[in-house]
Amino acid sequence: MKLRLLLLFVLLFSETIPALAQQRLRLTVVVYDGVTKKPIPGASLFIAETRAGARADSLGIITLNHAPGVLTMYVSAVGYFRGRETITLNFNKRVDYYLQPRSTDLEEVDVRATREDKNIKSVQMGQIQLSMPELKRMPVVLGEPDILKALILQAGVTTAGEGAGGFNVRGGRADQNLVLLDGAPLFNTSHLLGFYSNVNSDLVQDVSLSKGAFTPQYGGRVSSLLLMSTRNGNKDGWRISGGISPVSGRVVIDGPISRKLTLLAGGRIAFPNYLLKLFPTASVKDSRAFFYDGNLKLTYTPDDRNTISLSTYRSHDDFRFPGDTLYGWNTDVLSGRWSYLLRSNLQLNLTGLYSGYHLNVDGVAPGLAFRFSSYIEQREGKADLFYTLRQKHKIQVGTNAILYQLQTGKVQPTGENSSINARRIDPEHGRELGAYINTEWELTPRISLQAGLRYSHFTYLGAKTVYQYDPTLPRSPETVTDSVQYGSGQSIQTYGGLEPRLSLRVQLAKFTAIKASLGRTRQYINLISNTTAITPLDFWKLSDRYIPPQIADQVSLGVFHNLNDNAIELSVEGYYKRLQNQVEYRYGANLILNPTLETALLQAAGRSYGVEFGISKNKGRLTGQLNYTYARSLIAVRTPFDQLRINGGDYYPSYIDRPNTLNIQARWAMPHNWSFSTNFVYYTGVPATYPDGQYTYNGQPVLDYSRRNADRIPDYHRLDVAFSKDTRFNKAQRQYGIWTLGIYNVYAHKNPYSIYFTRYNQRTESYRLSVFGTMIPSIAYNFFF
Repeated sequence: MKLRLLLLFVLLFSETIPALAQQRLRLTVVVYDGVTKKPIPGASLFIAETRAGARADSLGIITLNHAPGVLTMYVSAVGYFRGRETITLNFNKRVDYYLQPRSTDLEEVDVRATREDKNIKSVQMGQIQLSMPELKRMPVVLGEPDILKALILQAGVTTAGEGAGGFNVRGGRADQNLVLLDGAPLFNTSHLLGFYSNVNSDLVQDVSLSKGAFTPQYGGRVSSLLLMSTRNGNKDGWRISGGISPVSGRVVIDGPISRKLTLLAGGRIAFPNYLLKLFPTASVKDSRAFFYDGNLKLTYTPDDRNTISLSTYRSHDDFRFPGDTLYGWNTDVLSGRWSYLLRSNLQLNLTGLYSGYHLNVDGVAPGLAFRFSSYIEQREGKADLFYTLRQKHKIQVGTNAILYQLQTGKVQPTGENSSINARRIDPEHGRELGAYINTEWELTPRISLQAGLRYSHFTYLGAKTVYQYDPTLPRSPETVTDSVQYGSGQSIQTYGGLEPRLSLRVQLAKFTAIKASLGRTRQYINLISNTTAITPLDFWKLSDRYIPPQIADQVSLGVFHNLNDNAIELSVEGYYKRLQNQVEYRYGANLILNPTLETALLQAAGRSYGVEFGISKNKGRLTGQLNYTYARSLIAVRTPFDQLRINGGDYYPSYIDRPNTLNIQARWAMPHNWSFSTNFVYYTGVPATYPDGQYTYNGQPVLDYSRRNADRIPDYHRLDVAFSKDTRFNKAQRQYGIWTLGIYNVYAHKNPYSIYFTRYNQRTESYRLSVFGTMIPSIAYNFFF
């Protein structure tokens, strides 16, 4: 097997020697917005004579090695008119190119990348890219542009429920998504208990979600990869933009500090309490909520070869229910990167990252005052080397090292005369090492291949007390037979393995292609939660002696076809995913402050499969898309102990199983800079566990829940609309505003979030909880100076 892998990579890289012998010059094209003068990341360059092409990096820089001669180059980007210029390349040359914005190319949720036919030409499949400008025109709850809400409207992406935090991709749980902001992971993605995503869209330049086998540069999660990159500061002058909605306000400022140094800074703050007071229900009326977040980015470009950037992010949430408990959580991120162009075709990126998530729960009842806390911190160093043999063959190698430190739970008494006893679970430490190699090769004009291999290795470290159990009995506090104390930094358990990734594109005709991909991923951390949606009390846990890493194997196959000169895109993608070592929970599991947490957890196998259908119209006054997905997400707990088997050990629907999902979006560009947008969403209700009988215990009737997730809450459906007015007279106008008037849930459907049961007066009664059970109007104003 090792010999076959070696032969494969020898063949992939066999062009190296002859390529080096060719005489080629370096062409550097820096692409700017013709109005704002800001770089355009992701812009495309195409040489007509040789059909060579390249894509801009995050600074709008395109580097291409090409033979000397007279060249006709085409420069393009989403939302801009295509540019054409003829140049003579007789020495290494730099060209600054300015693209003019296109007033009619802002789609509601733009799935296109840098080329109109990228869905045909690109080897990647299962990818979603969002158009950031149009987010401000989308009809969303409470009027705030929201990245995650836009992603949930795409095929294969769902959520646990209305207002729930996180998102689910192709049957994966929320903690199985690797969410990166400027390369740093975010362990919490929501504000206000899930009503807002925690990243200000005004600062984000690019959003890309990979649902399938993402490149081996990234690892550590088994479901999806979400990349969010903040934009660089404006080089040509200071600008201020922002917006205000019924619940939040935000502002962004960016510009040049010097000729080589730019600044981008932005902040957002929420003020929802005045709205909560309007609710007639006391439980809502007396609640309090607040959040803020802020970003700062410095970009230093001393010359054409070097770029240094430093990004920081900070967010804070607190929420108080009526009574005596206050929840608060913070996210802190620091990301630094140095990009150095060693040669015209060789680039080195060095990155240092820190990400931390801290939770505090304060009880303030007299005599019961306490503080519960948990946290996770990650420190990471990365090195990536990009080598371009020719534009048809690219190689990337890299390595990374991660240090984890986390606390699953600690409680301390506060105030005077508190009767709460101090308790603490030992902190956890872990080390993850990774290395990868990846190549993208255009074998022929119609066949492209992307192949890569990643190796990851994880070590669970002390100091820690590890309990041992009687192997003939289910693990429980009563079956502990011994314990072993490990010292600080001592290895307790190790895991590791290879993670191959492979993608293939075959273009059958000019506007038709089929693609296939397969990949394996590993995940060494888990979010411990036995609720349907993410809550503040959830905490992260490292893989240890009793919790092996999750492993996912996914295969995908898709057909892509464009009509009317790429104005209409059609796609069908099918996938099958098999998961090992998923975390499931015993009935009545005690998770908080449990020193023997492994006794409450079970290992489960999972499988997800589905078919995604998509239709997009990208040109004209009426644009939009329709996405339909049929998907299943199943799980099975296999154990030698009968009393621990859930549903008899058979596969049953996971709590995120939604067989049918339909999303329809449309946007009509009206005269006088008005536009109309609408969304319609429908999906099958999530699984639920209803009582199927009752029994008597100690003389009291008790509801019997014998089959997990054997029922479902009613199906979900909703219609949203929005009208937007752009106050600009022309695209060159620097000072303008965009008004958006929206209505969320137009026909006021009471979509149930959950259904629960209780005993009252010798009867079993059911109750339905709806998060938004009525129509919600909103108005938002976005300004630019």
